[in-house]
Amino acid sequence: MEESAAAPAGGHVVLCGLNELGYRTLEELVRLGEHVVVVVRSPAEELARGARELGATLVRGSYRDQAVLRAAGVPSASALVVTEDDDVGNLHAALAAQELNPALRMRLRMFNRELGRRVQELFEDCQVFDSAALAVPAFVSAALLQDWQQRVEVDGRTLVVRKAAATEPGVLLPLARVHPDGTADLFPDTDEQVLCLAEARSPARLARHPQQPTLEQPGRVAAAWTVLLGADARLRVMTAIVLGLTVTGIAIFWWFSGQDLDLIDAIYFTVTIMTTTGFGDIHLRDAPPLLQLYGVALMLSGTAALAILFALITDALISARLARVLGANIPRGLHEHVVVCGLGNIGYRMVEQLHDLGVPVVAAELHETNRYLPAVRRLGVPVLVADIRLPETLEVLHVGRARSVVVVTSSDIVNLETALNIQALNPDIRVVQRLFDPDLAARVERAFGFHISRSPSALAAPAFAAAAAGEHVLATIAVGAAVLAVARLRVEPGSRAEGRTVAELEAAAGSRVLLLVLDGGPGPSWHPDGATHLVGGAELVVVVPRGQLGRILAWTETGAHANRHAHN
Repeated sequence: MEESAAAPAGGHVVLCGLNELGYRTLEELVRLGEHVVVVVRSPAEELARGARELGATLVRGSYRDQAVLRAAGVPSASALVVTEDDDVGNLHAALAAQELNPALRMRLRMFNRELGRRVQELFEDCQVFDSAALAVPAFVSAALLQDWQQRVEVDGRTLVVRKAAATEPGVLLPLARVHPDGTADLFPDTDEQVLCLAEARSPARLARHPQQPTLEQPGRVAAAWTVLLGADARLRVMTAIVLGLTVTGIAIFWWFSGQDLDLIDAIYFTVTIMTTTGFGDIHLRDAPPLLQLYGVALMLSGTAALAILFALITDALISARLARVLGANIPRGLHEHVVVCGLGNIGYRMVEQLHDLGVPVVAAELHETNRYLPAVRRLGVPVLVADIRLPETLEVLHVGRARSVVVVTSSDIVNLETALNIQALNPDIRVVQRLFDPDLAARVERAFGFHISRSPSALAAPAFAAAAAGEHVLATIAVGAAVLAVARLRVEPGSRAEGRTVAELEAAAGSRVLLLVLDGGPGPSWHPDGATHLVGGAELVVVVPRGQLGRILAWTETGAHANRHAHN
């Protein structure tokens, strides 16, 4: 079952899944000095080789199998991190692991937010993360540029990432000066306009795109009327004719049949004549000649009208189906919109957030069976089912008039090819693409002139790794090719940080302290002075570059954990 050396004797982290997110989480855990055992059914050879080079122990088998989890050392492990893209399977693994180790710290990946909330309440020490939600703010920020600001909730305050000078009112911390080639100078000491963390100018509300004013949700009657007005004119006319024939027939038979029909009988008789399904229980044999002639005319006109109505309804259904596939539902006059290519976890969350912000958005997906298509269509977002690599597909999506295009399929090759085709159609458009390797993303950005290339796994992995180590990452922020993590830490009594100044901690860890809360102190101190001394029990919110969290934990923790962090 095992591929390499035996699992550590205890206190290690068991990582289930060696996909993109799993591998990046493994990198972060190793940087934090954690011993990691990876449970994987059939890993990609490249990822497996990389995991061995990082010093991880690989255990082959299903992560839902309790025997496999026991072989991975779950009974003596400190934490379980599950990064597979299967909500039910991840819950299954957590339940199996809890039986082996009730005190186990569990960190699970789940896309379904409601299920995740309930699962988090089910276990004693469990955190659930939506990896797509962690990564999407960086993609939205890149797509909308100055029209959107990433928000970070810290200690009950809403902060935003925006360009500003460090001396401006409300600015708490300069983050980075981003150069045109995507490189960034972190925490610059300058009065220039740079990316900063600042207080939100309006409470948790974002200005909507001017083309999309806020709309109230219509009631059911209004919605039905809207659908009817938007239908084919021939269908509306024929529906009106059938209703007119029906109402007229009901009125005439009710008043002039001579059989003392009540309203229900009149309705029944009219429908049976129009559909030519009369049962003989009500008839016009003894009726006046004019009424008999009217019955004949209603029978002929009713059957003809109904036949045409059913044909038009069939035509409308087939046309709607074709429109979904051929893109006929993409508005012709659409402009200044965002095109999202690929409706996976990231793509769906991207569409959802852009729609909530009121930004015009269209989506493209290759597979009609994609599980997120119905949800996107329920949002009213136009969707094109086609190969996004084809120039004709991009033309249907009006990329020439779009404000930006976000390419987030699960294939790096498809994303790169699509981005190149988009650039050929519109060299000035802002292209944001998903790439697995953050180093490749930075190099592609420089070589091909793309505006932004992002690695979702690199954005989400710090949160999983820090949570596995017992810490809490509040957010990740992409600044050029770099990723910053906003993490909440505690200065343990007896740690290296106790008695040291804020400036010493920042210099040792290459980070910045955003918030300091002293135990029994006067209250929170935002971006405290560098001369402030740290005491045991103090709580910190720090902004730290990706991969450097271990250095700051080596100062704030004590014992074996601090020693492991100090050696990484």
